[in-house]
Amino acid sequence: MGRKASKASGNIFYIARIQAAERDGSFSSREKAALQLGIERSRLARIELNKIEPYAEEVLIMSKEYDAPYLCVDYCNNTCPIGMERALGKVRKIENQDSLERLSLRFLSSAQSIDDISRKLVNISKDGQVTEEEYESFHKVLHAMDELSDNIKSIKAYISSHPVLKSRFDMDLHI
Repeated sequence: MGRKASKASGNIFYIARIQAAERDGSFSSREKAALQLGIERSRLARIELNKIEPYAEEVLIMSKEYDAPYLCVDYCNNTCPIGMERALGKVRKIENQDSLERLSLRFLSSAQSIDDISRKLVNISKDGQVTEEEYESFHKVLHAMDELSDNIKSIKAYISSHPVLKSRFDMDLHI
């Protein structure tokens, strides 16, 4: 196996390649991986070192070859302008008018129902199928989960739009 790249250790593409190398030796070095992926070795190095953003097509190739579908999700949510716009669609309307306190209260309100949502989800899914009688309840569970997710995204969007907070949390925000 190739040497560990300490400068790339936190990069999602590097991590995916190293995990793939545990299953398939053809990803054990950038040179071997580049041949397998059809991406120039120096370009792969720059991607893994956060010097350039990969093209969407490259992300698709790496996702498939590394067996790491999360690469596409991460790319769409954090790099692709279209994906980021879609992910923030609802949030952008909220963030300009609400304070962090108000967003936090909304989150806490939606989070209070977690136990109830969890119980309902377990009851619905325990037999491995959703019956006709369970569809309405399942719809409510999904709606509650969406509301919780939207509240989390709103708080993250607030932080990423706040100049002081953004500089402190920029690496941790995955909206």
